[in-house]
Amino acid sequence: MPLYEYKCSDCGEQFETLVTSRDKANKATCPSCGSGKTERMLSTFAVGKPSAPASSCATGTCPL
Repeated sequence: MPLYEYKCSDCGEQFETLVTSRDKANKATCPSCGSGKTERMLSTFAVGKPSAPASSCATGTCPL
């Protein structure tokens, strides 16, 4: 089950919740105020830049 991050439009609370494939179409309910006015946010781990390629050079100074 994927973990999604949400933000409540009513109270501003940010929270995470596990979402099953069956619940994917439904919006999450805010655990703080109970509102259904939530929007899924882009997770920070999904936004990261690609990692640098691993170098096979032992000194780390070899040209790529």
